[in-house]
Amino acid sequence: RRLVPFPCTLVTFASWQQGLILPYGNPQNVSGIPDLANPGLRLVNRQTGSGSRALLDRELAAAGIPTDVVSGYEREEWGHLAVAAAVASGNADVGIGVKAAAVAMGLDFVPLEEECYDLVIPQHFLSHEPVQALLDLLRRPVLHRRVESLGGYDTSGMGIQSPTT
Repeated sequence: RRLVPFPCTLVTFASWQQGLILPYGNPQNVSGIPDLANPGLRLVNRQTGSGSRALLDRELAAAGIPTDVVSGYEREEWGHLAVAAAVASGNADVGIGVKAAAVAMGLDFVPLEEECYDLVIPQHFLSHEPVQALLDLLRRPVLHRRVESLGGYDTSGMGIQSPTT
């Protein structure tokens, strides 16, 4: 409402889980953020400005863990799959990212947060054919199943519309 000066409709897309990406079997028994302070545990981080990096920073602050005690905090990768690849290759013991990346690489995952993604559509575009085609697609169970098959996605509200006026 504050960003768009005209009536819009909010359309639910999906939510995804963000958390700690771990080697298969979680050999170091990482169960949460406090474990990142353990000596010898090597983290691979996301780049500054990413949502995953912001989540990690919030969680570390909430746990009272300074970033300088987290080994690898300064090591950055661009993208969730790059983080998962670093963990899968053994170049890191833990990374921050989405569950879909962990699933894609056959890794373990400890959830920290669920994020919702919605589409904001100006109401004056709602009747346009391409927008209607998109809304129709979002209501199809086949799309819900495909998105959920990526791992860590919840599509239960996908396609639900609510005016934001």
